[in-house]
Amino acid sequence: MRRVLFVDDEPHLLESLRDALRPWRRHWQMTFAPSAPAAIDALELEPYDAVVTDMRMPGMDGAALLGEVQRIQPTSVRIVLSGYAETDAVARAANVAHRFLSKPCDVDELVRVVQRSCGVNSLVEQEELRRAAAGTGRLPSVPRLFTELTALMANPDATLADAERLVEQDAAMTAKVLKLANSAYFGRARPVNGVGQAIGYLGLNALKSLTLAAGALTAFPTDRRIAGFSIERLQGHSALVARITRRLLDDRQHEEGAVAAALLHDLGMLVLASRAPDYLAEVLGRSEREQRALFEIERELRGFTHAEVGAHVLGLWGLPHAIVEAVAYHHDPSAAHDPQLDAVTAVHVANALANELEGGRCTLDQDHLELVGVAERVSGWRQIAAREAQ
Repeated sequence: MRRVLFVDDEPHLLESLRDALRPWRRHWQMTFAPSAPAAIDALELEPYDAVVTDMRMPGMDGAALLGEVQRIQPTSVRIVLSGYAETDAVARAANVAHRFLSKPCDVDELVRVVQRSCGVNSLVEQEELRRAAAGTGRLPSVPRLFTELTALMANPDATLADAERLVEQDAAMTAKVLKLANSAYFGRARPVNGVGQAIGYLGLNALKSLTLAAGALTAFPTDRRIAGFSIERLQGHSALVARITRRLLDDRQHEEGAVAAALLHDLGMLVLASRAPDYLAEVLGRSEREQRALFEIERELRGFTHAEVGAHVLGLWGLPHAIVEAVAYHHDPSAAHDPQLDAVTAVHVANALANELEGGRCTLDQDHLELVGVAERVSGWRQIAAREAQ
């Protein structure tokens, strides 16, 4: 049974929430705290899977409370539920919150977010996985620019100029956006000099994916050299997998999630390099010596792989299920539900073919491809992958 802590200083709102969530008493053990100090007292007594808090409270506000939640129980999902959206407070909360929900919030939506966010912790049951992602301290929250772009895209009155202003606040992202828009990938005949023009070429969905991938590098910095691991090689591999993935899909409705998942499919490697460098070095060394796939070694040693570690983080960050699923199962697509040529299958194939082109082992799941009905297309996909690699 999940344990969920709700915090709000307005008694009538807290009571309304209690009444609305009454049907969930069979599934959740719920605590309702009338203030941040009361919530901290509850946190110090017993563990919680999720903490849902209002933002604007006297004394200690929601952002400060979630900072304490992060310190006391770093593996808890941290959710803001508030109608208060002052820029400074939101900026502080962005550093500690995994999800943001606006008041008034439909109860079904609140339940869905809590269930999905906590459910990612169940991808594997080992507490060790949570600690691999969270390290000895805090799990970084979703990159702030990604959160702001997501909110912007949900606003029907938002314009391209609004997106341009957001991106221009981040010098590193501005450079990345201009570099990508001017790359051979887009085949532009004339140089793209403006951020707004570049965003127009890329599209906002591609911009979100790029922002998230770049933000992940900042969220999980590596400060030591690890034999067999290279940030530059990881980035290059992820970009190649994304390009191949984009070419494999028949149904374009899967493209946004698939390309984002491809860019992020090895996020777990970055997490391990940052949080568990000795373990990653051991796994990479054994993989090289024994000429076996990395994920096979990981399963033997700990029962989970970098794929689940990455999916764990992305799920807590609130990414769509299709992206989290594709990252989680990119080595084991048959474990996903409803086998089809979707993001899970495309990222799996693209990753295997990219590994093959880079001199590694091709680990295509032939049984899965037969089940999906695309096994005979692998030869053509190899040719596509080779062209993308060039």
